[in-house]
Amino acid sequence: MTNFVLKIQDNPLLLEIYHKVASIIQILPYYITEEKFDERNEINVPLKKEDLQIELLPRNEIESLAHHEESNVAATEWIQHVNNGCLCMAVRYKGQIAAYSWCDPNYLRFKGRVVKLKQNEAALFGARTYKAFRGNNLAPYVRYEFYKLLKQRGIERFYSTTLWSNTSSMKFKRKLGARNVELSLYVSLFRKYRLHFRLRNLAGQSQVVS
Repeated sequence: MTNFVLKIQDNPLLLEIYHKVASIIQILPYYITEEKFDERNEINVPLKKEDLQIELLPRNEIESLAHHEESNVAATEWIQHVNNGCLCMAVRYKGQIAAYSWCDPNYLRFKGRVVKLKQNEAALFGARTYKAFRGNNLAPYVRYEFYKLLKQRGIERFYSTTLWSNTSSMKFKRKLGARNVELSLYVSLFRKYRLHFRLRNLAGQSQVVS
């Protein structure tokens, strides 16, 4: 399946068309995904480990990263993430940030849907690898290192949202043993009316999110 999400993000014309259409109507099927930390799933990266550095980014660097030429999110939104208590973990290759991912320890948020998380839960979102570093397994590598850090802080359950069309995101999460636990549909009209429909519970009898 073609990864439409990356195609849109990387093409200015497609991105402009998408924003124009989305200003009228958006229909997005998406999954609630449960991610699990398993030490046996340690990620192999085809880059020298001594050239890699993993770290939580401080606020000032997050703000500058929001202005990166490949960023498609407004800097104000990134600052709001920080103000909400979110964390951003990045991997550097020879000192240059190559990939990053976000974590919200309080809420799972997606386009107006907000789910309060328990003390031992966290939501992961915003994973991105810059073009020059794609194909090096860095997205799952950052996620795996994030799991380790959060587990040290008493967080053992991890959730994320995954667009049905974002095949690269689904692929890297599967490398870490993730599973989809809910299929939902987001519908927006004129960016004013937002509705979420739970289509299917994929986790058996248990209701993972509400």
